[in-house]
Amino acid sequence: MNDVMNTAPQASAKINLVKARGSLVWDDQGKEYIDCTAQAWSNNLGANDPRVVEAAIAQLRDMTHIRPNFGSPAHTRLVAKLREVSPASLNQMGFALHGSLAGEMAMKLAFKNRPGAQNLLVLQDGYHGRSLATLGASWPHPNNPFLAIQPRFTRVPHPNPYRTRLGLDPETESQLCLGLLEDTILKGVDGGVAAVMMEPIQGNGGHIEFPRSYYKGVREICDRLGVLLIFDEVQTGFGRMGTMWAADYYDVLPDIIVFGKGVGGGFPLAGILADDKLKWFDEGEEALTFGHFPVSLAAGYAAVEAIVADNLCEKARDSGDYITARLKEMQSRHPLIGDVRGPGLMASIELVKDRTTKEPACRESQEVYRLGVERGVLFGESRYAGLGNLIKVKPPLDIERPLLAKALDVLDDVIGILEEQRS
Repeated sequence: MNDVMNTAPQASAKINLVKARGSLVWDDQGKEYIDCTAQAWSNNLGANDPRVVEAAIAQLRDMTHIRPNFGSPAHTRLVAKLREVSPASLNQMGFALHGSLAGEMAMKLAFKNRPGAQNLLVLQDGYHGRSLATLGASWPHPNNPFLAIQPRFTRVPHPNPYRTRLGLDPETESQLCLGLLEDTILKGVDGGVAAVMMEPIQGNGGHIEFPRSYYKGVREICDRLGVLLIFDEVQTGFGRMGTMWAADYYDVLPDIIVFGKGVGGGFPLAGILADDKLKWFDEGEEALTFGHFPVSLAAGYAAVEAIVADNLCEKARDSGDYITARLKEMQSRHPLIGDVRGPGLMASIELVKDRTTKEPACRESQEVYRLGVERGVLFGESRYAGLGNLIKVKPPLDIERPLLAKALDVLDDVIGILEEQRS
């Protein structure tokens, strides 16, 4: 058992989950928790939605595995459904079972469409997965033992409105970072740039939302310099921000969107949406044995259909407004809360030891998680290995208001306890 548990993140290893329904999970001791992680932000629809489960069971009865060389009704239905909800001209798509492999698919397509280019740019606090390639595109990874065989990415600075450089106002820093991005494309690398890959809101990097000018500016620079723009929407897609996509929220159309997590309704599913103008893969360039796993495709169709039918984008906006108001009120009473972030159900707080110095309160964030578990609430954390100082409140989009209120009451209480201990 110890060997098995050692493969899990340390903070979660002490809890064995055995059951989930909606926004609740239960451990092997029968204890109930409000799940404000949506199980790694994946259960946008809520856990074990009957529509998803029944769709998966029906597909299991017909066929469990289809080689991707062949078509299937599950594949056809999901492609059609995703085209209904995808932004504008992003109508080409490919599938995988993990967001990391979908990210690699996006990288491959970018280089295929920019022959001769040797570089891909990512943001300094970006996170794109833990496969060999995407691990290299992510930061931080202390004592990374895989550097010798990882592809190297060029990381460029990005704005951080809470921690601006040199005390600049956020808009000025946004323009500074755009200038640095353009300089890097033109003079910072040898061999040309195929794409800029970025999360619209940085998840593992700290839930950093950029000024709107930054999104528009990156798009303009990429267009002018002939560089593709990839949005990694594995966390932000399928309603979590109160819109189907972050691309919709910021009114910026990337060339490729990487999606995952919320699309599968709890089943492993990820993929990319690509602009019609891009040349697709030739035979043999992108083929995964289980890439078209029909059970996941059937579950994904049911999940996306339910997200639309249940109007979960609007529910996420409404719950997000409620969370933000509650968190800002807590901020007025709790000096430990340095910043409140959104939008929608991408909600989080940054904990600091001092609001003037903004020194990260990493130990305190771990204690918030631990005390939350004791009180029956699972909060999310930022980064790992004790490096993060964020607490995330990202439950399923259809969480009932009483459960959400209870979770926020617990958060309020445990922060108060930590502040009393500190004083």
